[in-house]
Amino acid sequence: MIKTLRTLFNYSLIILLLVSCSAQSSMAKRRPPKWVKERPITPDYFVGIAVVKKDVSQTNYIQLAKSQALHDLCSEISISISANSVLQQFEDETQFKEEFQSNIQTNLAQEIEGYEIVGSWDNKRGNEYWVYYRLSKAQYELQKRLKLNKAKKVAQNYFEQAKQSEKNLDLFQALSYYAKALDAIEKHLDEDLSVMTFDGRINLGTGIYNSIQNIFKRTQLTPDRKQIKLEISTSQKEPILIKAEWLGDSEEKLIPSLPIQLAFTKGDGVLNNKVTTDQFGYAASKLSKVTSRMKLQEIEVSLDMSSILNENEDNYKLHKLFFTPELAPKSKIIINVERLKAYMNFKEKIFGKDSQREILKNNLKKELSENFFSFTNDKEKAKVILDINTNVTKGEVKEGRNYKVFIVYLDCFFSLTDVKTGMEIFNDAIYEVKGMKPISYDYAVKEAYEEAVDEIHNTIIPKLNQLDL
Repeated sequence: MIKTLRTLFNYSLIILLLVSCSAQSSMAKRRPPKWVKERPITPDYFVGIAVVKKDVSQTNYIQLAKSQALHDLCSEISISISANSVLQQFEDETQFKEEFQSNIQTNLAQEIEGYEIVGSWDNKRGNEYWVYYRLSKAQYELQKRLKLNKAKKVAQNYFEQAKQSEKNLDLFQALSYYAKALDAIEKHLDEDLSVMTFDGRINLGTGIYNSIQNIFKRTQLTPDRKQIKLEISTSQKEPILIKAEWLGDSEEKLIPSLPIQLAFTKGDGVLNNKVTTDQFGYAASKLSKVTSRMKLQEIEVSLDMSSILNENEDNYKLHKLFFTPELAPKSKIIINVERLKAYMNFKEKIFGKDSQREILKNNLKKELSENFFSFTNDKEKAKVILDINTNVTKGEVKEGRNYKVFIVYLDCFFSLTDVKTGMEIFNDAIYEVKGMKPISYDYAVKEAYEEAVDEIHNTIIPKLNQLDL
């Protein structure tokens, strides 16, 4: 009996001990860790701690807490610009520097490696979830140094290829290599980018910038004619020739395979705007016609860097900073535009009879002179003959209780003939332009004239501008 009681006592004691341990363990789990109460401060680690509410509708609260803890860790890492950074030479580019630092800080969480989770705490009573990350500062500096060295190695390789292309006068290839070298160090512009080369120690960032500017400075684009006289919508028979020269220290050399861009900076026209120099350093572009009515127009000839400076690319701002479009080689061609010299034959019938009125003739001459032709009274001096035949017919008379409206219809036919060949080069017409006025048919005719001039401006003139003469 005593033995049985002793056994029961021992079992009871064991159960009590187990219950006590379980309670203590449960209490320990509910008790917040020290890092929740007080943020750890350690000289050897970057620390990131985050807490999120366990919202019923938010099932990914654990991942959210981890993400916020990582961003908190990254906020402890300061981004400073080295005294030897290439960014120091861009004193006026404060906005770019600020954007660069901001982007580096933003992307840090996506690129950082080697961080570890120290602990997490599920605060069930407070409906919270806590996460604690840390990253060894020594490990971070090592990773940063390894990434920098790798970037410098890639950039230096492109830099040396660019220099070799320069020596071979393959200048656009050189610029492309400089762009690739720049992309390789894009995330390290705030750091010292010094490397050893055969020519001694250089800063890659500064070296890339200075090399690009040297190419711009020594490249000269010269059109064979700096002024061109041309009639509107008339094609330029001879091509525009552009000579590309390299201004060396001892001699000038012609540059082959150089992409060149031509664009109207004043006026407008049809132009072969992208050309490349041949093996002799010349590029030819065809100016098909000018379509603008401006008397003095301007074409800018420049190095075509559209493949390097692409506004849709993420690195556009960086490339623009180094490739400085405003300093790239360029030249100008002035286009002196003259109206097409024409002689006009004008015939008009009103209500079946030949008319000697000058109203419509003068209005049409004014409209066509402003937009396309320069009229002459000497047929021998004209390059084209413009025949205009108009016919006005009576329409119905609409009468009401207190009004009477007269309606007329106007047709106008155009024919343009090349004096030199005798061939008709344009033929068009406008039909049944309505004039409607009270009092008499004469008033209706005047309104038809006004409507006809407007329609000619909107339909005939644009078609004339499309002519290739």
